[in-house]
Amino acid sequence: MNVSNDTPALNYVEYFTKQLPVDLANMAALRDELAVRQGALSAAQDAIADRAKAAEELATAKSQADAMIASAKDKEDKAKAKTADLKAREDLLADSIKTFDEDSAKRETVLFAREKTSDTREMHQQQTQDNLDVKEAKLLADQATLDARIKAFQDKVAALKA
Repeated sequence: MNVSNDTPALNYVEYFTKQLPVDLANMAALRDELAVRQGALSAAQDAIADRAKAAEELATAKSQADAMIASAKDKEDKAKAKTADLKAREDLLADSIKTFDEDSAKRETVLFAREKTSDTREMHQQQTQDNLDVKEAKLLADQATLDARIKAFQDKVAALKA
């Protein structure tokens, strides 16, 4: 606005026909450049925000990885302890099996000797029983012979008395 009126008056027709399209073109170029700069600025702000978010996620991932590593180490330690315990139990079981096998072999040897002794005794008892059966049969035969002789003697005595 020109209050002192010391500048020449503006020729609106000439301005609208010649200068306005140029000014509009310059303004449109400025608007586009401003939009590009604003976009670049927004992109830079977004990149900064993304970097901050990425740094936060990296820190979270690192803490989770550290927790997972600690958990894995704990599980590995427990697994090693359990493996050692199982190895000790396996060795104890192997020793127990070996001792059982040795004891079983000893008992089997003793049992075999007892069975052999028992078989021998049974054989002797059978022979003794067979001998007793033979002697009993002979005794019965001898007793029958004796009874017959006694009867014959009694008959002779009775015949002499008569």
